[in-house]
Amino acid sequence: MASLVNKQSARKAGYSSPAGGPILLCVNGLGARIKVLREERGLLQKHVAEKSGLTASKVSQIESGQMTPSLRTLRKVADAFGVSIPELLEPPAGGESVHVSRSGQHPLVSFEDSSERWMVLGAGLFEGKVRAVIATLDAGGRGVSIDKVRIKPGQKKLFYVLQGDVALRHDGKIYRLSKGDSALVDGGAPHNWDNVGRRRARVLWVILG
Repeated sequence: MASLVNKQSARKAGYSSPAGGPILLCVNGLGARIKVLREERGLLQKHVAEKSGLTASKVSQIESGQMTPSLRTLRKVADAFGVSIPELLEPPAGGESVHVSRSGQHPLVSFEDSSERWMVLGAGLFEGKVRAVIATLDAGGRGVSIDKVRIKPGQKKLFYVLQGDVALRHDGKIYRLSKGDSALVDGGAPHNWDNVGRRRARVLWVILG
């Protein structure tokens, strides 16, 4: 997932460039959400750091979007606020029939043991009938194992390649896929994916049920 955005997009989203340097994706939906929760509770960043076991510097970097937090870090922050990870990732829809998330506002999630990054779409990461993420993986990288996410037996997952050449590993078999290819898999069986191309790969995962 690119860390740089063009200046026009950054200005529209209310981002700024420090000292005329490259404009980073300084705020995303997750960082803004954490800041809102903290201010609603009248907490300082150091208070959140104490409750979560993180450093105040790391909390600040997450809020500003300078750091993409790992799933383990998200759990610590969610516990500090007394909320679930889905509640941390997205605010309540307020009963509206349409919940719009603008480009640049989608929460970003990383993993400790993989170069894979998730941009969370729609209704959170672990709850709801349909969940979707756009995952990116560096060249030669291997995606996260399914024990990092909560998958129930019988759940289906749609895998769609947006960019690059990948290998989908499912229940001991390997399927080579390229841009535009898709697969519907049993999410309860062991599965993973590799980037077998020479550039970054992007795929869409949709969890059904």
